[in-house]
Amino acid sequence: MVSLLPLLLILLPLLSGLVLLCCQKCFDDQFGKAIALWTSGIVGALAVWLWCAVDRAMSVASLEVALAPINTTVLYAPEFLTLVAPGGLTLQFALGADAIGSAMVLLTALVSWASLSVATQHIDKRFKSYAGWLMLAEAGLLLVFLAQDIFLFYFGFELALFPLLVLIAGWGDDDSGRIAKRFVLFTLAGSIPMVLALLGIVGLYSTPTGAVTLFSDLSKLAATSNSTLEQQQWIFALLLLGLGIKMALIPLHTWLPDTYRAAAPTTTALLAAVVLKMGLFGFFRLAIPMLPAATEAYGPTILGTMGVFAILYGGLSALAQRDLRLLLAYSSLSHVGFITLGMFSLTPEGVAGAALQMFNHGITTAAMFLLAGCFIYRRGTANIQNIGSGLAAVYPRMAILTVFFLMAGAGMPGASNFVGELLALSGMMVKHPSLVGVAIIGVLLGAWYSLKLAKDILFGKAQVGSQRRVRQFDLSLAEWLPLAAMAVLSLYIGLWPQGALAPLQNDTNRLTQRFENNDASVAVNSIRSTEQATATALKSATKMELPH
Repeated sequence: MVSLLPLLLILLPLLSGLVLLCCQKCFDDQFGKAIALWTSGIVGALAVWLWCAVDRAMSVASLEVALAPINTTVLYAPEFLTLVAPGGLTLQFALGADAIGSAMVLLTALVSWASLSVATQHIDKRFKSYAGWLMLAEAGLLLVFLAQDIFLFYFGFELALFPLLVLIAGWGDDDSGRIAKRFVLFTLAGSIPMVLALLGIVGLYSTPTGAVTLFSDLSKLAATSNSTLEQQQWIFALLLLGLGIKMALIPLHTWLPDTYRAAAPTTTALLAAVVLKMGLFGFFRLAIPMLPAATEAYGPTILGTMGVFAILYGGLSALAQRDLRLLLAYSSLSHVGFITLGMFSLTPEGVAGAALQMFNHGITTAAMFLLAGCFIYRRGTANIQNIGSGLAAVYPRMAILTVFFLMAGAGMPGASNFVGELLALSGMMVKHPSLVGVAIIGVLLGAWYSLKLAKDILFGKAQVGSQRRVRQFDLSLAEWLPLAAMAVLSLYIGLWPQGALAPLQNDTNRLTQRFENNDASVAVNSIRSTEQATATALKSATKMELPH
């Protein structure tokens, strides 16, 4: 049954989305809401099962694990879905998971369920269509994280694009149509260099018997290949351009703020939490294991510097915003810089922190955009000044969750983001301490704009804000339940990080083992495992305090 989990995870939202779109006249909105919520709940349960199955495989080898630099497990690859293209290129509908992939599957399922649950309260027009397109987007995103064939990965990458375009344009603000077209143009512009990079990887590691496209096979070939930096660097540059647009790497980020502002907050939650991670996940899947020479040559210095720039630029821009959605958009951009910093440290603790922080950031940023939607729905505006102040007395449940997720995003000890960002910074510390010193300023900026936002809208003298009619009721069960679940999960990871880090250790060690013995990475040799690095980091963290 475990082998069918990846297929079920993709088929359930795909079929449910098609039913909601094609059979709208067969049932009313209430039944449509039931279909969407039940399906997303089942997908979430299957995602938890997949995470547990992969976790067990790491320790007792109950699944066949490929001994490759990236620890992928092909679970579903039927022969009748194998295509032999001209030139001996074999394309396979191969699905599977490793620990990093299954964590992203869990994040996608959780955020999709939370967005649909909150949307039942906020989306007043054509809810069945909205839920149908969101579930099609979920199916495409799950395919990205479950694909084990390099071109199936690319297909999923593009498949999620059209549903997202419809969601942005159909349920956004008055300018959403133009913004949606811009979003598509940016992402399509990245598709051309990306497909060229994928062809370059396949060609670089082709064998006398033909080209291979499975991640596990390509990783094995890359581990034993004598390919040089000169051969890899142009592929790495194309891949950086293609993936950089999806992850909003500065200066390829200009699509992000307007898109997050124009889309419905329940759509933006999925964009910020999951879609932004597709580019980051691509580096885990492709660049680090398959282009190691180029990654080591350009990653720590160039991409590390770009990550620090994103941290500072995002933090300073967030401080200047008066629109709640734009503040959260630039905040998200800043936090992605920490993930970039940890990933391209190429150390076990740094890569583990980046992998964990992809999940952590997804939880906290999705929750904040959903809470922003709750404020906008009740106050009729996204302008921070017009929302009003002293709202903690009006919406106590909303205020508690807002304060928690603002502090979690700012790196509060005991919450999940603290662990991920600390490990990411610890990993880069052994490569470029100066970058870490500058990145610390971003932590202070995060605390600054988070506390400022909480003060502006939650505390102080109560004011009406805008003169339009407002809704005075607090969070409903459909809004409160998914947000509370996210808060509990954030606390769980923050208080017991090893429970989440242990399954990731196998993958992160395999990804970084080839960099540990190089002259440029001598300092990393003192850190023998992610567990030891985590224990050291957490021990030192007990002496740290949040800035006042």
